[in-house]
Amino acid sequence: MYRNQLQHVILEIGRRFDLKVIYIVGSAAILATMPDPPEGELTATRDVDVIPPRDEEHLADQISFVLGEASDFDAEYGYYAQGVTSKTVEYAPIDWKSRTIDIRVGGIVGRCMDPTDLILSKLGAGRPKDLEFARAAAKLGLSDAKILLDRLAHVQCSEQLRRLMTDRIKASFSD
Repeated sequence: MYRNQLQHVILEIGRRFDLKVIYIVGSAAILATMPDPPEGELTATRDVDVIPPRDEEHLADQISFVLGEASDFDAEYGYYAQGVTSKTVEYAPIDWKSRTIDIRVGGIVGRCMDPTDLILSKLGAGRPKDLEFARAAAKLGLSDAKILLDRLAHVQCSEQLRRLMTDRIKASFSD
């Protein structure tokens, strides 16, 4: 995924669903901070995870149907939108929306998750691709272990997961 592709998705969602603001979570959100990342883990995704403005599951489903994987949009452009809800970012700090970074396209605002919140969310999810993304972002200096550990206190999760996420943060910055 590249910045111009993210901008295209933001524009299409706004135009097709008459939305002025959407939230971008998941890997593509990094493009708000780093418009031209190096090839690799930070550009590996083909999808843009989008939370509608009022976290409406029905609208998220519509976005996925119209612009999602295997849609005509995906077939034509090779990337797609995935409508999601706030459940997708369950490992992000509860106040993550207060730190979004805006991308404005044709009167539509894509509020992209801050890199530190994004990395923390990825470390909580813990899938191999998420951990690789977090390590790549750490190597590029897109966050800091101390800030991640501070924000981890604002993630609603079990103490067992909190300890695991602490270990993952330390491992991401150990190289």
